Amino acid sequence: MRRPLPRLAAAGLIAVTTSVATLATTGIGTAAAGPCSVMFGNFGSLLENQTGAGMAGGSLGSLGSGSSGSLGSTSRAMGSADRSGSLVQQLETGSLGNGLSGSLNTVTGSVYGMPPWVTGEEGTVPVLRGPTQFLQLVTGPTSPTESISRYGVAGTDLGIMWDNGDATDPQILMAFGDTMGDCTVPGSQWRSNVLFRSRDADLADGVTVDSAATGADGLAKSLVPRSGLPGEVTIIPTAGISVEGVQYLRFMSVANWGQPGSWTTNYSGLAYSTDNGENWTVVPALARPITSAVPVGEGAPPVDAAWRDSQMSSYLTTDEHLYEYLTPSGRQGAAILARVPLAGSPTAADLDGTDGAPPAAGVLDPAAYRYWDGADWVADPGTAEQVLPRPASELSVMWNDYLGKYTAMYSSGYNSVVLRTSDRPEGPWTGPTALVDYSMLPGVYGAFMHPWAQGEDLYYLVTTWNAYNVFLVRTSLSELFPSNLRRSTAPAGPATSEVVRQVPVSELVGGAVPTE
Repeated sequence: MRRPLPRLAAAGLIAVTTSVATLATTGIGTAAAGPCSVMFGNFGSLLENQTGAGMAGGSLGSLGSGSSGSLGSTSRAMGSADRSGSLVQQLETGSLGNGLSGSLNTVTGSVYGMPPWVTGEEGTVPVLRGPTQFLQLVTGPTSPTESISRYGVAGTDLGIMWDNGDATDPQILMAFGDTMGDCTVPGSQWRSNVLFRSRDADLADGVTVDSAATGADGLAKSLVPRSGLPGEVTIIPTAGISVEGVQYLRFMSVANWGQPGSWTTNYSGLAYSTDNGENWTVVPALARPITSAVPVGEGAPPVDAAWRDSQMSSYLTTDEHLYEYLTPSGRQGAAILARVPLAGSPTAADLDGTDGAPPAAGVLDPAAYRYWDGADWVADPGTAEQVLPRPASELSVMWNDYLGKYTAMYSSGYNSVVLRTSDRPEGPWTGPTALVDYSMLPGVYGAFMHPWAQGEDLYYLVTTWNAYNVFLVRTSLSELFPSNLRRSTAPAGPATSEVVRQVPVSELVGGAVPTE
């Protein structure tokens, strides 16, 4: 999922800034490569796309103080297996010099469009007045999760939430995207995706994280690690759901990051977990490949251009069906809708011991999926009609008891988080109501609703680009929607929230965002 800008190793706030400053002021070969420089290398190609001709000359401009070191060549190989002559090599050898003239932006002479950890600044969070308020930093420095010391998570994004379906121990599972580790220590703690768990049902004072899926080192581990092949830069979760006690995770294999708001995928994949998200098994038969760059696995369907509109997902369950909202890679496409009967879906006991070859039954039967063509459910995804217009991405859809409606929340374009409502999963949907827009916080993206938030207050997670971490946000539905519109299909009026001030993340106490 993505983003007002393509992915870069933005994160870690104070820790990351320190790491970059060290690299910027240390001579050639004297700085050890930490997780932030490794992450930077994974997505180094962003810089060339972001700055165009400004990078062609290989000049990064001034990043703080220092007079030694050479930037070297900045080529399209920065994120590839060939790391020679690239910015990542300079970062890994500690030779990011500052005595250079030139700039990433030929007009301003500054590092244009880069996240704060590159420019030496710090991420902020807005204090809002109105129906929408930022409540808490969930991940990263100052968060009550203590995600750096507990799980090695200094910066991450998304936070896709779903109920684990366990009646005896109900939990919310949260899947995050590209994850930065502790940037003050050597070695690579970067992961493609991680998972947290929460039992917290009282969100008024924030959300508490109880545990994470962890590796032998105690850090949050990658649920579905990337392949390491040249045609894949990362694996990003896009949707999660529990069916018959089995956890399902949709993810996308990212081939490369492009211009802001654009990226290219290899395929959409599916994995399942029978142990509450601790370990995951990929199901190749449920993949939707659109390139042959990365092997998907034995039993995967062939590459098919018909899957181009089905690379990112959002799940919704009713009594009889699993609904899957589908969008192309990037942030500029429309959403189509698939569904599959829940009946016959395997239990955890059915799947344990199948060695990655589960029965093609229920939600694991690719032939059982049907697509909404505007009038009926059909087998051909190529005939599906859009249910939400472009631009729509990073969707979150659920039933809302307070409104008595299905609600769809998503990133609309580069910077807006919007909400629509409908009486049926396939629509028609109301017009969009902006909850957070560019005037409040440039660079906000992703919006994933908390499944247990069924009252007057709607709670959800968003990511901010300048902090590269996840925040809990609350919107008062009674303030947002006049009572006479709550059960209608008419669009609501515009959100009335306004920014009171911006607060540096380092000033948050226990991650709590101050009120006015």
